[in-house]
Amino acid sequence: MQHDTLTPLHDLSYGNGVAAAHDLAAGEVVTDLGQCVEADTPSIYTIDIGGRHIDGPRVRHLNHSCDPNTHVDTVRLQVVALRPIAAGEELTFFYPTTEWEMVGPFACLCGAASCIGTVSGARDLPREVLERYELNPHIADRLASHAGSAR
Repeated sequence: MQHDTLTPLHDLSYGNGVAAAHDLAAGEVVTDLGQCVEADTPSIYTIDIGGRHIDGPRVRHLNHSCDPNTHVDTVRLQVVALRPIAAGEELTFFYPTTEWEMVGPFACLCGAASCIGTVSGARDLPREVLERYELNPHIADRLASHAGSAR
């Protein structure tokens, strides 16, 4: 999907978002994150790609969901559809797949049956919750080392 096919969503009850401008198939690359810029410091808008944070219009308004329709791949720097996505549907991902500890934890409003309640990063979630999602390598590594140090 090209950058200009991401449709901005404004004035959602929880802020801004971004939607698919056309139907997407499961496994389709939604957008490339290669043009994002490295942020000097983490913020509520940045995505951790393994010790560095990126920001830009392609990530700034990707909102969280406990039942996401996309996955942010921090190795390939792509957003990938997890299932078919209809044109106009808001694009979401599960923030703890990229964030170990979040700058701005918040109460989740996604309404999913599997909602985690408070979104504060992978560090604060039980392993059985995290195992439901495709974790990025930097999160999986932290989880493994965190489990090893707890023994």
